[in-house]
Amino acid sequence: MKLTEETIFDIKNNKNKTVYKINNGLPYSAIESFNKGIIDEVFDFAYGMSFGEKGHHRSYRSGGISRRKNGQIFADTFQGKLAEFALFNILNINDIKVDRPDNDYYGVGIWDDSDFNYKNNKISVKSTKSFGQLLLLEAADWTKDGLYIPNLGTGNEYYDYFVLVRLDPFITNLMYKNRIYFSSYIEKSKLRELILHEEFTYDIPGCMTRKTLAWLIKNNYLIKQGGYINNDFKNNKLDADNYYIQANNLFPINKMINCLKFL
Repeated sequence: MKLTEETIFDIKNNKNKTVYKINNGLPYSAIESFNKGIIDEVFDFAYGMSFGEKGHHRSYRSGGISRRKNGQIFADTFQGKLAEFALFNILNINDIKVDRPDNDYYGVGIWDDSDFNYKNNKISVKSTKSFGQLLLLEAADWTKDGLYIPNLGTGNEYYDYFVLVRLDPFITNLMYKNRIYFSSYIEKSKLRELILHEEFTYDIPGCMTRKTLAWLIKNNYLIKQGGYINNDFKNNKLDADNYYIQANNLFPINKMINCLKFL
């Protein structure tokens, strides 16, 4: 189901804005919380990839125009890695044995690979906030057949599954509230104290296949750069064109698990 698209006049800024409204959402239902050891491990990795400058993480999103500060890179990295641990746990509970998420610092050209590989089936993990209702993929990264452009010719351009993981609290909101989201530097001990004070939970609303992605691309399931999600003109402006699918249109995660079990 496509989002409802509307043009709304923003009186404050005296211009029209394109708004994409959720119409097929799914309530958040926490599966479990992460233990403090995992949170601490993910924190160290995210800090190193951002403020610590130990690895390569793009300051621009594909097709985007805004340069990300270290605080934004930290939030994106922390959230993405924590989501990997969430799916890792679910897969192993269901006897789908995959490698544990690694915390190595990679250079340019190595970072963008699949998150999990099970019997040559590559799985990509995408994360969002607990009330998020969209699995988003930056349009500039994908061919019309759903191949990952940065990895073309490497053998890693094929992703078989895309899994959406939602996290609570959402690290971006937490950092924004504490006025450190756009920071270039923050003392590690202070940021660690803030993060470890929280209890993080997750749910997995579902997944989709590369075939589904190709269908979304063909049928123009696209949020244009500069568009807004719902009426949130403050926080939900898209920096780049994104393909999307709503949470309630995803396949249940058990469907992917059952397919993998029979390989």
